[in-house]
Amino acid sequence: MFQNISLIGFNLRSEDYLIKLLKDNFEQINIICVEEFNIKEIDGVISLKAKANNHPLIENSLNSSEYFVDIENEQKTLCLINLAPSFSENISNLVQLDIPKIYNFEEYEVAKTYFFEKKHFSTQIITMPVAPNDLITKINLSNYQIATLTDSVKTEKVINQGNLKIDTEKYLVTLEGKKIDLTFKELELLKVLSSNPGRVFSRENLLKSIWDYDYYGGTRTVDVHVRRLRRKIEDHKYNFIETIWNVGYKFNEIELG
Repeated sequence: MFQNISLIGFNLRSEDYLIKLLKDNFEQINIICVEEFNIKEIDGVISLKAKANNHPLIENSLNSSEYFVDIENEQKTLCLINLAPSFSENISNLVQLDIPKIYNFEEYEVAKTYFFEKKHFSTQIITMPVAPNDLITKINLSNYQIATLTDSVKTEKVINQGNLKIDTEKYLVTLEGKKIDLTFKELELLKVLSSNPGRVFSRENLLKSIWDYDYYGGTRTVDVHVRRLRRKIEDHKYNFIETIWNVGYKFNEIELG
């Protein structure tokens, strides 16, 4: 389960409601109300500035006005974000980060459109006032997705499949020493498949692991991304990804030597 839950951009009334709900259902989670934050590139750390003395409903207030989220340990932190009708630079940067998030949407069609175009894994949607069971389900689902994806992608920092190398820390893919430019979702697909050579993944499994249960694009989305990925890493010499008809895809085992 997440160690920290950050509430970003909510008003006092919403914070009161959310904090009470979280405290009633999760005993060992730090709740942080965030007033200001800056995305810092240095050492992969996001700096979140908490409110002074935090919140009266939170017993263990922060000792400092600065709270840090380490992207390398992103599975420990969940951000609950009240999405504003127009994005500030910081909010836009936060949306881009691949950390677990739950968005509160109001009637802002532009923001919704932007969100669905940029959507990352382990992202859920709520509307305030949210029903207690709905929010708890969304949090548990985000946690499950993180665990599932972490289990699917093994702990290797560099995945070697013949002449194809995937550096999961640097997000760098090379084929025969030449850099291959992939989108975030293409890279996530490649990481999952190449980490488990020979294993067949259904389209539904890939959709749930890399997008999420609430993604409305359907399994066709997986096919489109696999097709684009193949164009970039395959030619007459290579056939890394195999289609298993009526099921899904697998990464072919590479015979070395």
